Amino acid sequence: MNSFRRTLNFIIYHFLLHLILLISEILPNVKQSNRIRGIMVKPFLNKCGKNFQLAKGVTINMIRNIEIGDDVYIAHNTWINGAGGLKIESGVIISPMTVITTTKHSYINGKVSNVEAELDSVLICEGSWIASNSVITKGVRIGKGCIIGACSSVTRDIPDYTFAGGVPAKPIKTLLEKSTI
Repeated sequence: MNSFRRTLNFIIYHFLLHLILLISEILPNVKQSNRIRGIMVKPFLNKCGKNFQLAKGVTINMIRNIEIGDDVYIAHNTWINGAGGLKIESGVIISPMTVITTTKHSYINGKVSNVEAELDSVLICEGSWIASNSVITKGVRIGKGCIIGACSSVTRDIPDYTFAGGVPAKPIKTLLEKSTI
């Protein structure tokens, strides 16, 4: 029975999902096509709100552990691993080539292990923007209304309404609820 379950899991969550993403690659990278991709991927997600937009070239692993709110946009060439659990709240924008990982390789007996991984969830709160080429690591909470600067590596929690950036990302400025940068 366990073998049957693994085969079914592979067919539903790996083969079928990636086949859908591959077929959707012929669509241009415009708002209407991104909405179509979001609709096509929605059934595979744990939860998904309305108006989910997914651009071309996005890789999603362990999609069944991911929850997406309303009006979320994930830009092209983003890589997401949901193994440890990922929640993206409403109004979040994830810019191109961002990496979001909920796992970390273990270091055992002086060697990096690909077999045993450490897992922890990631939460990206409502109205946040993750700028291009950023990395979000396991166990992180990005607060409400945050902006993460381009090329940042978020390794610890970011408080609500904070502009953070750098490697590792650190708070740079506190944002007002309706301010602009």
